[in-house]
Amino acid sequence: MKYYVHIIILVNIIHAQIALPTFHGAHKNHVSSSSSSGTFTFTNCSATGRSGPTQSQVNSNYTSGNSLYNAVTINDQGIQEWAVPATATYTIEAWGAKGGGDNAGGLGARIKGDFSLSKDDVIKIVVGQKGGLAGNNNTSSGGGGTYVIKAPYNSNASILVIAGGGGGSPGSSDYQSGGYDDGQSGANGSRGYGQSSYSNGGTNGNGATSSQRASAGAGFFTNGADNGQSSIYGTGGKAFVNGSEGGEDLYTTSGGGVDGGFGGGGSGMVSGFRGSGGGGGYSGGGTGTHQSNTANHQGGGGGSYNNGSNQDNASGVWNDHGKVVITY
Repeated sequence: MKYYVHIIILVNIIHAQIALPTFHGAHKNHVSSSSSSGTFTFTNCSATGRSGPTQSQVNSNYTSGNSLYNAVTINDQGIQEWAVPATATYTIEAWGAKGGGDNAGGLGARIKGDFSLSKDDVIKIVVGQKGGLAGNNNTSSGGGGTYVIKAPYNSNASILVIAGGGGGSPGSSDYQSGGYDDGQSGANGSRGYGQSSYSNGGTNGNGATSSQRASAGAGFFTNGADNGQSSIYGTGGKAFVNGSEGGEDLYTTSGGGVDGGFGGGGSGMVSGFRGSGGGGGYSGGGTGTHQSNTANHQGGGGGSYNNGSNQDNASGVWNDHGKVVITY
């Protein structure tokens, strides 16, 4: 009988020694989601001109190994939709696109802030594209603004950040001292510049007005004005709520203009009264105009907007297509 007792005691001891490590191993598998982190960089995905990237371009640029691989959807061309991966505080930094005109175009603004976002929130992102330069180098178009927007996507409260794009500026002889053609860190778009007249920038999230032969930059809520000479020559940039296309050059005669950059940049035009388009942004940049065959007619830069904490904003710092970097 005592042998059976010894065997039972021995089995219990062995079972306890095996079971105890198994229990602790399962407990260690519970990892808090707050320890996660990531960096997500949104680009123009090789798209240029007045229309943003397609789903195919997005897939070709955010490939395996990229943090955005299979994570970005295009339902409306150019607008990148991304679902927030975890509930956390996110830092969002956005750059507006440069205006057209080689080295003379206005520079995009940079806007940065911190935001509390919830898992599975769908964020819509427009990455501004650079303005263009007309074939005869006498006019250029506005650069697009860069927009990072949450639901319902149509109010000031929806805005996370918007970074204004630069105005078109075709030549090195432009009047630069006022910084009119740069994307602005403030909410208002900048006025255009010209010898005979110029247009004021947009305010309160609206597109700018147009003066003479160029088109204005778009705001968040309303489009930029069409070509001031006639809408048959070119259109203003489209507001974010209207799809953010750049303005379209419609002047088909030799010596015509150039489309605006995606993100609401205004188109530019050549012939007679020439002018360069305004930049897109929270409020659109105004157009520039000139009566003679010189380059002094830059468009104004678009305005910016930031709803975040720990803000860090700067005008006129970015010399390329826009981009967005989100970290947590």
